[in-house]
Amino acid sequence: MTTNPNIQQNIGQAGQVASYAELEQLVYAFEEVLRRFGIPIQPGSELEKACCSVLEVMGKSQNAHICDPQKDIRHEFREVLGIWVFLRQIVRLKDHACFPQFAPHLALLNKGTVVQNTQAPLCQEATNKIFELLFALALLDLSDDVVLDHPFSAKGDNPDVLATIDGQCWGFACKTIYGSSGKTFYDNLKKGVEQIEAAPKAQVGIVVMNFRNIINHEKCWPILNEVEYQNGAEPIFSAYSQPEEFVRERIIEMVGQKHDQVVTEIGLLDIMKLFIGKKTLSGYLAYCPTCTGRDTTQGPVPRSINMLVVGEFGSVQAHRGTIEKINSALHECSQ
Repeated sequence: MTTNPNIQQNIGQAGQVASYAELEQLVYAFEEVLRRFGIPIQPGSELEKACCSVLEVMGKSQNAHICDPQKDIRHEFREVLGIWVFLRQIVRLKDHACFPQFAPHLALLNKGTVVQNTQAPLCQEATNKIFELLFALALLDLSDDVVLDHPFSAKGDNPDVLATIDGQCWGFACKTIYGSSGKTFYDNLKKGVEQIEAAPKAQVGIVVMNFRNIINHEKCWPILNEVEYQNGAEPIFSAYSQPEEFVRERIIEMVGQKHDQVVTEIGLLDIMKLFIGKKTLSGYLAYCPTCTGRDTTQGPVPRSINMLVVGEFGSVQAHRGTIEKINSALHECSQ
């Protein structure tokens, strides 16, 4: 593990964003994709703010004199890498045959919080739908038949996303967790199962839980001299030679704690009743987006992490292969 407060200078070594110039071009290409569907980036929107953060950070990289050495830069880099995930996927997949049906969700990028790797203070329908869009985008790498349910005129006969993977039609109900109780988690799980069961086309399905509000993002990317920093010292940001492994350990522990809480509060037998005789798998996929620091020969760089953790109430082993493919497709956002 190494540290270096001049992390702004090293983003090009992240293995994700090749350079600040690439980020700038990605913003312009993204705007062009939106224009294709008649969607402008609205002034004052979270989307405009995120895109401006990209350009602001790029400017700082080109002029080190305007960087504040005492600033906690983790927030701005979370925003930059959070929007980068969307920019890259949308630009890369814009010519996929299923992409045009995503236009209603693309319009919601102006109305909700685009970045997924921070906690969302309030439940916003647009923000929840943006998570559905991100998950559907990942599935485009696995399927030529992805259906994203319309955000405003859903008929109730589809879950949030349908995708044919290896000849089997999967249904995915995407839920973002707000609130800390086990009952809140259970209620979202129950609703997701009901959505999948109501979809006649789905042959198998699973609920996808967005853990953005459960993850302790500070622990995934800590300041090592926190006490000294609070007393005026320059921050020292952690960076790891294997950042995915560092974060994975903490996320698996966190998912396990939430899982145990739900079982304790609701009871395993009552939870299993949701799945008896159903095509919905007796578990869930925990989507865990965050950021950390990566150690490189040039110094530390910010690193985006997007991973799925399987939560099982019963066994989902028979479908582990497909789940691993989905996990790998999400990692396309961060490799």
